[in-house]
Amino acid sequence: MAHEINNPITYVLANLAELSHSCAALADVLAGYRAALRRVARGEAEALISDVESKLDDCGGLELAADLLSDATEGAQRIRDLVRDLLSLSRSSAERATTRLAIGDVLEETLRLVARSLSARAELTRDLQATREIAGDPTRLGQVFLNLLQNAIDACASAAATGGAAAHRIHVRTRDTSTGVQIEIEDTGPGVPPELTPRLFAPFVTTKSQAQGTGLGLYISRQIVAEHGGTLELVQAPGRGAVFRVELPGLV
Repeated sequence: MAHEINNPITYVLANLAELSHSCAALADVLAGYRAALRRVARGEAEALISDVESKLDDCGGLELAADLLSDATEGAQRIRDLVRDLLSLSRSSAERATTRLAIGDVLEETLRLVARSLSARAELTRDLQATREIAGDPTRLGQVFLNLLQNAIDACASAAATGGAAAHRIHVRTRDTSTGVQIEIEDTGPGVPPELTPRLFAPFVTTKSQAQGTGLGLYISRQIVAEHGGTLELVQAPGRGAVFRVELPGLV
């Protein structure tokens, strides 16, 4: 079922992206026509431009089209993410593509994926000191870090929306341990409510609204880490914020 949904939603997202580019191109064309009319029609230009723009306004204008496209794209992306989580639930550990890898490389790739949304909501700091290699599936581990980083970004956005314009930070750090590597992702968001902490990694538990999250991200992330012989836990940060800590065994 998840595979059957995944293919059409990929086409929907691709077409929405093309429509978004078309709207932007149309806005540029209209701006060019306005300038050309003012050069050619002179005194009559403003009346002609006003007539065209009133017709556009009657159907909401290009701004409404852009907003509708943005909402549709966000909805389609949520469907895609839910399908990804469902596929992760159904994928057996035997299907993992295990390879020798450096955890810093997986983190850097994931940070590139969220760079735009992260920079808009928080300041990123890195302290990637781990040097030990591990055996793992970079795609599956990337999914873990993507989930944790997206949660941190959402937490900072939530804190900014309710607590003024104070700057928020996301800190990513790694270090070698006696048994492998430790990865921590810390944010300065509102933290996890104490009553939610005991069941935070259970399926369908989330601090977000139903429109923002499925409650599967942390549950799946802990499963993936466990498949790699590691652990994932929440460490409450002092004051506001949260730290999610991943421990993975290293190669001898």
